[in-house]
Amino acid sequence: MITVLLVRHADIDLPPASADPPLNATGRARAEALARVVGRAGVTAVFTSALTRTKQTVASVGIESRVMPDDVAPRIRAGEFGDVVLIAGHSNTVPEVIAELGVAAPPVIGETEFDNLFVVTVSDDAALLSLKYATEIRGAPCPPAAD
Repeated sequence: MITVLLVRHADIDLPPASADPPLNATGRARAEALARVVGRAGVTAVFTSALTRTKQTVASVGIESRVMPDDVAPRIRAGEFGDVVLIAGHSNTVPEVIAELGVAAPPVIGETEFDNLFVVTVSDDAALLSLKYATEIRGAPCPPAAD
């Protein structure tokens, strides 16, 4: 069985000031929390988009990330990247990869949602578990992104 952990990049300021914004302070704290959450999961490969915010989201995990290839899903299903794969993407790409892994009803991720952790288990079929992580940072609720 292969496990794929998928997250949208951590928090950024909305609307973004550039096409490639960095994580804001809450996003940096959430990224650190992600590293703690997945730290003992035995992650064997980490993929991101080419954008800064996805790379910053997984930087603390301690495994060098690679830009996700277009054919990542079939290669994951074939076991090419090991048993536990972490992917940091975007509100549109994470659901696409989940669907490509075989989940019939992938989630919809809202523009201000940064706290989803999707776990897809792949064997003969694919199953999806939707979790939340780091809904509180340092004992305080994460603020919603600025509108």
